[in-house]
Amino acid sequence: MQIEYAEQSDVRELYSLQQLAFKTEAAMIGSDSVPALLETAEENAADFNHWTTLKLMDGNNIIGSIRYRPSAGKVEVGRLMIHPDYRRQGLAQKMLKTVDQECPGKVKELYTCTKSWTNIKLYRKMGYRPTKEVTEKSGLSFVYMDKK
Repeated sequence: MQIEYAEQSDVRELYSLQQLAFKTEAAMIGSDSVPALLETAEENAADFNHWTTLKLMDGNNIIGSIRYRPSAGKVEVGRLMIHPDYRRQGLAQKMLKTVDQECPGKVKELYTCTKSWTNIKLYRKMGYRPTKEVTEKSGLSFVYMDKK
């Protein structure tokens, strides 16, 4: 398995992975109001060029992804996703470490639902610490986490 930069031609496959990966997130938190699931394919494609997106490949298949971009003096990290069949193998950690290598010395910020205990545990293990909580109109609460 190797990590590569995603290209415009990967957008459709990345969106399909996003829908699959975040359905398990929705089940875990008991809500379909997960932002990644509410995004349309068109919105996803339009947003692609605003991020650097990395893809995790198993042969010719994208099995994971993460994206990042500079934002307000930090590096915003988002949409970390691993195909459900490949989880619990350290691949999410590998993706987060790659962002650290790509953005050395920069503060990274990400967010996840406060009910996403497995994500929060992973992010804490990788050095992220909670900085604030935000409740959205959907009623879901999100925790923002920084890594210095």
